[in-house]
Amino acid sequence: MTNQKETVQSSFLNEVRNRLPQSISFADELSEVLSISRDSAYRRIRGETLLSLDEVKKLCDHFRLSLDQALSPSSEMVTFQVRSLNSGNFSFEKWLHSIYDNLQMISQFAEKELIYHAKDLPIFHYFQYPLLSAFKMYFWFQTFAQNTSGTQEKFHAGVIPQELLSLGNRIWDKYAAIPSTEILSQEALTATLRNIEFTLDCGLFQDRKDAVRLCDDCQRLLERLSYQAENARKGPDATSAKFDIYHNEILIGDNTILFKMGEKRVTFVTANNFDLLATSHPFFCHQTEQHIQNVIRRSTLLSLNAQKERAKFFNRVSGHVEETRAHVS
Repeated sequence: MTNQKETVQSSFLNEVRNRLPQSISFADELSEVLSISRDSAYRRIRGETLLSLDEVKKLCDHFRLSLDQALSPSSEMVTFQVRSLNSGNFSFEKWLHSIYDNLQMISQFAEKELIYHAKDLPIFHYFQYPLLSAFKMYFWFQTFAQNTSGTQEKFHAGVIPQELLSLGNRIWDKYAAIPSTEILSQEALTATLRNIEFTLDCGLFQDRKDAVRLCDDCQRLLERLSYQAENARKGPDATSAKFDIYHNEILIGDNTILFKMGEKRVTFVTANNFDLLATSHPFFCHQTEQHIQNVIRRSTLLSLNAQKERAKFFNRVSGHVEETRAHVS
């Protein structure tokens, strides 16, 4: 019986250990979270002392770990951590902070990559442009947040608090330092362009010229994205994070995100537009990685020397922006 208990505990603690970068001492982290001595932490790691149920709960809460997942990692039952924007205790600001925290987590690892199979252009890119960033936040908040007042404030440059725009900037800075691969379709900006048209048609622009300015921001975003693709880097110099962009003409992604951190994997799935479902379940993450790699093999690389394919892709998306600009002018 003792050996069985030690095996279960060892499996659980291995799952906890996998949540930490190699540079962090597991014993020190265990000691701090459980408020025990370092020696006591080592006894639990070696299986000489059994974890109490209270200690297991503390570790699950702190490391956002499911006990079912830890004890049955190969089962077909996959447990997700859910962050729902429409839940009573999860505000839009907390949703943005959760994105920053996820990027902070992956950034701690020496070997890392973020892969984004996108339906819409990944949100990080919008945060480079203040007006566009404010508009996206405005539309997300007005459309999906619980609004019981029955009224909608019109969009203007100052409608979003500066602290949220600053948080968006920090999210971009964190993302810009992480090597990434993005799989895009020609519909990457479609949702944003429809948001602009919808807001104008509903009379929700305080200054209707902002609709044109937003289209101009979209064009600047595409120009920057094309430049990044040409250099396969997120920044202007060779030391900036690697950035590969692919175009898939057949499959439109579902905004699935895969974090690769050495041998560790975390998959993020979106539901209900904004709810984030996260899991490190080994089988699910393996299946997700295999699927994404298969999509990449069937996609066209737009980075580096793919000048013709890159120009064709960005010209088509730019044409969508110009069509919207003509409509809202």
